Amino acid sequence: MKLRLFIRRKKIMNRKVVLILIPLLLVSSIILSMPKTSAQVEYLDVGIIVPKKYPFGEAVTGGTEAGAIMGALDINNTGGIKVGDTTYYIRLHLINEWSHPTIWNPENAKAELRAAIDAGVRYFIGGFRTEMVEILRDQVVFPWNEAHPSDPVLWLINGASTDYLCQDWSVDPRYRWIFRVMPINSTALADTVIGYLIEYLVPMKLARMFTPTVKFAIVAEALAWTIPICERLEKEGLGPNATWYKTWRTPVGSGTEVFKPILDECAGAGVDLIVHIYTLSDVLTLVGLWNTFKYPFILVGIDVPSQCFLVIDWTGGKCNYECHMMVSGSRTPIIPGMTEVWWDRFVEMWKAWPAYTAWGAYMGLFTLKNAIETAKSIDQFDVRDTLEEVETQQLNGICKFIYETHDIYCDSVGATWDGKYIRGYMVQWIYKDEWKGLPLNEAYKGFKAMVVSPVNMPFSRKFTIPPWIYPLAEVDINFDGIVDIFDIVVLALAFGSKGGDPNWNIEADITMDGLVDIFDIVKIALQFGSQYSPFPIPDPS
Repeated sequence: MKLRLFIRRKKIMNRKVVLILIPLLLVSSIILSMPKTSAQVEYLDVGIIVPKKYPFGEAVTGGTEAGAIMGALDINNTGGIKVGDTTYYIRLHLINEWSHPTIWNPENAKAELRAAIDAGVRYFIGGFRTEMVEILRDQVVFPWNEAHPSDPVLWLINGASTDYLCQDWSVDPRYRWIFRVMPINSTALADTVIGYLIEYLVPMKLARMFTPTVKFAIVAEALAWTIPICERLEKEGLGPNATWYKTWRTPVGSGTEVFKPILDECAGAGVDLIVHIYTLSDVLTLVGLWNTFKYPFILVGIDVPSQCFLVIDWTGGKCNYECHMMVSGSRTPIIPGMTEVWWDRFVEMWKAWPAYTAWGAYMGLFTLKNAIETAKSIDQFDVRDTLEEVETQQLNGICKFIYETHDIYCDSVGATWDGKYIRGYMVQWIYKDEWKGLPLNEAYKGFKAMVVSPVNMPFSRKFTIPPWIYPLAEVDINFDGIVDIFDIVVLALAFGSKGGDPNWNIEADITMDGLVDIFDIVKIALQFGSQYSPFPIPDPS
C-alpha cells in the first residue's frame, strides 16, 4: 500500500471557500512506502496559517510554508506519529493569513480558518502579524472553543511576538489553548538585544571608542508591539556608559523623506548607536541609507526583513555590518551534527535560507508529534496537558513552554548561553570577497549572517565595527586607539583557544574562523604601530 502526503489549500472564490487537494504541492510526487502491517493508519490534520506575500510565509523564500512542508515530509518519511497500534501521517491545510498590507482582509482570513475547523482541523501552527492573530484568536478560535468545550482548537503561534497574545490561563481559561512556538515574546526579544548591548557591545567596544559616553537613539515603526520596547530603553537605558538621545516612531510606509532627516540629525548630534525596531519593509530604506552615506554610528536592533537572506538583494548589499536578532546565523552549528545538517537539507530542498517562521513551523510539528506520542493520544485535552509539561529537543535548543502563559521558555537573553533552552541570537551581516564563490548553503553573494551573541559559543564571531567608523577596529583588540604590544598580549593569552575554552576571547579571533592562531597574529603584525587620532572618537556636537 502506498500513501501520498497531500496538502489542502483554502481559497476564497466568489465568497465561497473551496478546498483544493494537491499531492505534495510544490515539492514533488514523493510516495511513502508503508510496510505491510495490521496497524491502523490515519491522518492528523494540521492547519498552517501562512502569511502569504510576506517572504516569511512563502515556500520559495524559505518561510512558514516551506518549513511546514519539510516538517510534515520528515515526520511522514520516518514512520509518522505513533499512538498505540495507530500510525498518524500529517496532512497539512494551508490557510492564507491575509495580513500583508497589500491584501489585508480579516474577513477572508476568518473564513479560511473557519473552513479548516469545519473540515475537522483541531491543531494549528502559524500567525505572523499581531493584529491579524488577535482578530483570528478573538473572533474565531475563542468563540469556537466556547461553543464547543469538548472539541476545542489548539493553536501554536508562529511568527507574532507581542506579549499579550499569550496570557495567564489561570486568569482567563481561554488562553489555555494558545501556545507560542516561535519566536520568544517581545519582552525576551528586547532582553536579547538589550542584554547584548549592556553586557558586551557597549562596555567592551563602544564605550572605549566614543567619548564622553555612548549616545544612542531609537528608531522604531509606529506599531503597538514596539511601544514597550521603546519605553523600556528610554527609562532604563543601556547601562552607565550610555545616554539616550531621542526616539522616533515612524509611520507605516516611511521612506527616504522620513529616514534621511532622522539619520542626518543623529549624525549631527553625535549619536554613536541607533537601536532600530521593525517588522515591515520600511526598515530596508533605513538600512540602505545608513550604509550608503556611511553614517558614523552603529546599527543594532530588531529587523525582521533582514532575517530573510534576500535582504542582500533588496538593499543591494547595503545591509553589510547591520546587526539584528535572528533564530540562527548562516549554517550555524548550534547543535553540531543536527542544526547545520538540517540547514543544508533545507537549502537543497528550497534553494533558500530558512526564515525564522520556517524554523517555527518545522519545530512546531515536531513539538506536536512529541506531545502526542508522549500523551499516547491525539485528544486535544491530553495533548494540551502534555505540551504544558514536555520538553522537546529541537534544532536550536530545547523547547518547552512557560506553564502559566504557554509562551516558549527562554532563560538566556544576555551575551552568554549555557547551550540548553531555545534563545534568540544577535547576528551581523558580513561580506567578504572570498565568500563569493561559496555554495548557497554557506553564503549568498559573498554574505554570511555571523552570530555575534552569545559570545561564549564555538560558533560565535566578533562584532565588526564598520571600517568607516573606526578603521583599526579589526586589529585593535583592546580598543585603545593603537595597534601595539598590548594587543599582542591579549591575543597571546587566548592563543590556541576556541569558543567555550576557559581562555577564549572572541575579540582575538580576528580572522573569524573560530580559532585564535598564527593567522590572527599575522593580521596584527601587518598593521602593527598604526594609530588612530583622536581616540576615543569625540562627540562632534
